[in-house]
Amino acid sequence: MTDQSTEVDVNVLIKIYNNKISSLTNQNLLLEAKLHTLTQDFEEEKSDLLAKNAELQDKYDKLSSDLDEE
Repeated sequence: MTDQSTEVDVNVLIKIYNNKISSLTNQNLLLEAKLHTLTQDFEEEKSDLLAKNAELQDKYDKLSSDLDEE
């Protein structure tokens, strides 16, 4: 005699499996997009900070050389 509670409809199992895989794939894609966005934002912020740093260094060097001349 077969126990009905242990039998699983393979089609239902496949459907659930495919839904889970699809959900995980979508989550993975969203996380990957967020990672790329954060990386891009970081690179832009880094470039801005480096440019500001260079500008401030130039101002400092100019002020320093002006003080040395006096």
